[in-house]
Amino acid sequence: MNQLFKLFIAVVVLTVSSCTVTESIVFNENMGGTYKNSYDLSTIMKMAGGMTPPSEGKEKTKMDTLINFNDFMVAFKDSIATLPEEKQAQLLEMKDMTLHLNMDEDTGIFVMEVSKPFKNFSDIEFVSYQMDDMFAMAKEQTGQSKTGNDSSGSMLEADKVTYKFTDNTFRRVDPKLLIEEGDTFDRLLDTDENQTEEEKKSQEMMDEMLGQFDEMLEESSMTLTYTFPKKIKSVSHKNAIISGDGKTVTFTTDIKTITKDKKLLSNFEVVLEE
Repeated sequence: MNQLFKLFIAVVVLTVSSCTVTESIVFNENMGGTYKNSYDLSTIMKMAGGMTPPSEGKEKTKMDTLINFNDFMVAFKDSIATLPEEKQAQLLEMKDMTLHLNMDEDTGIFVMEVSKPFKNFSDIEFVSYQMDDMFAMAKEQTGQSKTGNDSSGSMLEADKVTYKFTDNTFRRVDPKLLIEEGDTFDRLLDTDENQTEEEKKSQEMMDEMLGQFDEMLEESSMTLTYTFPKKIKSVSHKNAIISGDGKTVTFTTDIKTITKDKKLLSNFEVVLEE
């Protein structure tokens, strides 16, 4: 499992600049359902294959593995027990998450998917924070937190968003925007004031690195797709596509546009019919 998480960390760093990211939530009548975040890294696989000289007799990697984070937390229960109660409670929120890795060098397939079933809408309100907890735990257990280089840690962090459902309106929204609207949070927000000098330098380094991959960023994309139990009345983003049955909305944009326009996905809003 340790080797798989080392691979997982390397994969997430690469996803920043060259992959297809799909965030999907399917809601049932009770607004429970399934959250999924998938990364198609097949482009990276093919690119790496073209750059690496063939090794005679070397067996090509083929992996189809499902990791349940319940098992992960059992394996590291002693370490988790030393954490503050609040942190332990946050980690328990990700207990049902799974990670599916599918890699086949022969066919050029490399797909990673994180999923989380949930019974109540509130269970995914802070799922991006749960993703960060998961990345941080994996980084610590594989020894990467001891290297003194936090630039990879910054890349591993998920974009902070929260999900709201009020008065038949679903929102995927930046927590800072909700604060401006008068909401309150018990989670630490990503603000300049909260960043250490080391974290700021890491972010600057990451922005500089991404600036060198404009073409690759244009070819990479992020897709949001949400399915509801009721028909959709309106969507905040004009380029979003509503399915024929009126219950699924899909919005796709390239990664370069997201990096240039930080506000593009700061508030994605879907209003449902009564």
